[in-house]
Amino acid sequence: MKNRKILGSLVAVVAITWVVAFWYEPKLPEQIPTHWNVHGEVDGYMSKPWGVFLLPIISLLSSALLLWLPKIAPKGFKLNQAQKVYEIIILVMAVFYLGIMVLSFEAGMDRAIDMNQWVMVGVGVLFLIIGNYLSKVPKNFFLGIRTPWTLSSDEVWYKTHRLGSWTFILAGILTLVGGLMHWPFWLLTTLIMAGALIPVIYSLVIYHRIEGFDEED
Repeated sequence: MKNRKILGSLVAVVAITWVVAFWYEPKLPEQIPTHWNVHGEVDGYMSKPWGVFLLPIISLLSSALLLWLPKIAPKGFKLNQAQKVYEIIILVMAVFYLGIMVLSFEAGMDRAIDMNQWVMVGVGVLFLIIGNYLSKVPKNFFLGIRTPWTLSSDEVWYKTHRLGSWTFILAGILTLVGGLMHWPFWLLTTLIMAGALIPVIYSLVIYHRIEGFDEED
């Protein structure tokens, strides 16, 4: 890890996630809400202790795994200059897990929490941040829009991620605003899906335009 400040921040966020979980644990009921339907109603629960500590475990394990994966990247797919970007996104994901955990705990304590609204606000912020860095990511197996067509061509990777940066940012802004303004949940999920799927479809189209699909003799 070259970026010690980012690593230190990540360790701090994961540690805070565990501290917050232990702080909430005695205050929470035996059943913790873990899933909400499209109307914002709780339709899934998890018993203690898993309902309390599952997200801290996921945050810890996923952060450790993601930090380790680039070390085994094959030649030609190293992150190199994008290592810092990769680490920032891991940090943002850890903060996202922390936020979702606190919201679910507050909902479990019968607070008036519109979970769908705030989750969408968080996803909007997440898309904004990822979109801001997406065009800076070189071809690799761990970060970015990894389709068979982007991984097969440097030019397709570059063009796809340049478009993806804009679709992620636009979807993030609209989802953030829509979450705060209580737009319908189906509309917000459609925006997120469109922001993520448009670059995938574009990678196929641009690959066909650049490389073609002619079968080898």
